[in-house]
Amino acid sequence: MTLHTKEAMEEIYDIFNEPLNEARDATAEAESEEESSDDDDDDAYTSAGESTGTGRLSCATSEFGDETTAADFTLGTTIGDGDEDDSDADPDRDNTDTKSVSAWSEFTESKHVPKEHSEGEEEDGESNDESFEQISLSHGQAHDESQELTTPTSPGAPSHSLPTRFVPVPPEDCEVVTKPYRDPAVAANNRLPFMTPIVEKTESSLGITTAHAQKEYFTVKTPSRSKGTPAILEDDDEPWGSPFQDETGQTVGSAGKLTKLALRQLQSTEQLAADSKSVMSTRSDSCIREMKPSGPIIQDAQCNPVDEAIRAAILREIQPPLASYDGYVADTEREFGKGADIRKFTKAISKSSRSTSDKTATNLATAPILHFPTTERAYHVKKELGKGAFAPVYLVESVPAGKDQDDENSSVQTSKGEFGSNRRALEAVKMEEPPSPWEFYIMRQAKRRLGVSRAADSVIHAYEMHMFRDECYLVEEFRDQGTLLDLVNIARAENGGMEEQLAMFFTVELFRTVEALHSNGLIHGDLKSDNILVRFDTLPKEEHWDSQYRRDGRDGWASKGIALIDFGRGIDMKVFKPNVQFIADWPTTDADCAEMRELRPWTYQIDYHGLAGIVHNLLFGKYISTVAEKTTTLGAGATKTYRIKESLKRYWQTEIWQEVLDLLLNPLIHLKAEEEGKMPVLKGMKQLREKMEEYLERNCKKEVGLKAMVRRMEEAVRKR
Repeated sequence: MTLHTKEAMEEIYDIFNEPLNEARDATAEAESEEESSDDDDDDAYTSAGESTGTGRLSCATSEFGDETTAADFTLGTTIGDGDEDDSDADPDRDNTDTKSVSAWSEFTESKHVPKEHSEGEEEDGESNDESFEQISLSHGQAHDESQELTTPTSPGAPSHSLPTRFVPVPPEDCEVVTKPYRDPAVAANNRLPFMTPIVEKTESSLGITTAHAQKEYFTVKTPSRSKGTPAILEDDDEPWGSPFQDETGQTVGSAGKLTKLALRQLQSTEQLAADSKSVMSTRSDSCIREMKPSGPIIQDAQCNPVDEAIRAAILREIQPPLASYDGYVADTEREFGKGADIRKFTKAISKSSRSTSDKTATNLATAPILHFPTTERAYHVKKELGKGAFAPVYLVESVPAGKDQDDENSSVQTSKGEFGSNRRALEAVKMEEPPSPWEFYIMRQAKRRLGVSRAADSVIHAYEMHMFRDECYLVEEFRDQGTLLDLVNIARAENGGMEEQLAMFFTVELFRTVEALHSNGLIHGDLKSDNILVRFDTLPKEEHWDSQYRRDGRDGWASKGIALIDFGRGIDMKVFKPNVQFIADWPTTDADCAEMRELRPWTYQIDYHGLAGIVHNLLFGKYISTVAEKTTTLGAGATKTYRIKESLKRYWQTEIWQEVLDLLLNPLIHLKAEEEGKMPVLKGMKQLREKMEEYLERNCKKEVGLKAMVRRMEEAVRKR
């Protein structure tokens, strides 16, 4: 493919724009050098200096197939004697022997020079008129020397005979056009596709929209011509006119019409030039495709994933940006200043609940109302649900703006929230100081990546995030059935501990959710019993909850499970390098994994150790405590194996529970079965989950039955 550069185009158009005088002088000089000055034959044809008339310059046909081009301007034809000496001796010679075409102009009938005399020599002497060129024509027969006249043609004329053409002699006051046959100012904006001297595939100044509309544009030789058609025709089957204009401003062309492409080019030259760069650079639809940054955001091989600088860099570079998330509102220039009022109110509520005799405590504190910008709801603070170091969680009543809190309809009114969920009247608001949108980002990523699945139902909804300079508020789903820790305490109080089947049921739900999160590159980072809500949803009337356990969630079992909360220490593994290693540079406790306690690198181990702690809590009703088994090197960075201090009961499924705890406490020694021998241990978790599901399907109806156990817990949390 020939690349048609800008410099080549400029050179080509300079050749076409060369003045006619210079072209004729160059032709005359070239012919003068070829002719010999020693030949005095009487058959010599008339020189350029003897020309007294006008001639016509021949030009090739235009690219559109018509012979009407800008070169068809009348330039004149040479008229004179055949003998230079006779012309000089008798300037007033009578030309009665020539035939006149009309009565008002001097027309002569040109004789034809024989072919053998076509390369005659020019007589010496200065030319009287240097603006016309002398070219000989051959016709086949010789005539009288005194009557031979020639009509100049282009230097490249064929050697065969050509018919004689006669043109009138211009008036004396006529000024011969010596400027380029095209106006450079106009031609500069109307180059392609109206004339392309190179017929290979070339560049074009057509815009992207034109290239997309003409699918075969890049497959034709000349971009101005459709494939397989001789010319571009309009509805009246006439070729489009040339876009070039003469000095009077009139359009010069056979049909006198401007093409649509020409009009577009004349109106917006700069825009078309910019579009042409895109077409020339890619010549495909990918040229207008938005490019996204590739590769991980954090390039460190080792880092602290909860470091504020790391999180700030991630939130700054993520695509799409956090500001485009539904429900996210940031007004960091404004201080909201509601934290002190909320703490004062919840403290008064706590005192009144402990001392029933102090009836004035609640009257002294007015319930704060949160009005966030760009939201149509008002949030009335009810009480404190939980309290952490930096982020307490409050129960609020969501009321549509403009309605009274005591309105009987406000408590049951719901509105459509994100991800197709129905928002309830009671919601939870998490206030964080200093403000950080990280938990909102992780929760939204979890919902987006899990899609529509049972695992997605096990992650709490995050509706809104309101960022201010002093604090932030995360509005999320509220569930009033308590946490797994609450169920453990209820079971201990009633039966001394939780039944094995019920503990296995919750373990299966936890495994399914954590598998899905890890397979999508998300780590919860803070799994424990009080961060797992119980999810006992009420079934619709048309659905039936069967006593037979179904691992796929049929017959009402999908509505019973758990819901993860508190993603404040969550990690998005997709923004780090695949082989990244995390370092915990904060004080650790027994609740942290062994890698953290021993200052070894870790990634998914933080969630596995958290799962082991929850399973231990379900089985034994107490927090986990581990001991080291071995000190030999086991590969993959493992130096020890760990086990729990307590012994499993003999009537439990000891084989299953030992495999579960061994995988969760020592994941590095189970990497051989994993893909590429790397974390996470998805295959190992799936195999154990399927074992537990199979056991529950076979034994769910033994004794009181699994359904009865779940229903008893559901009634217990309702009474609380």
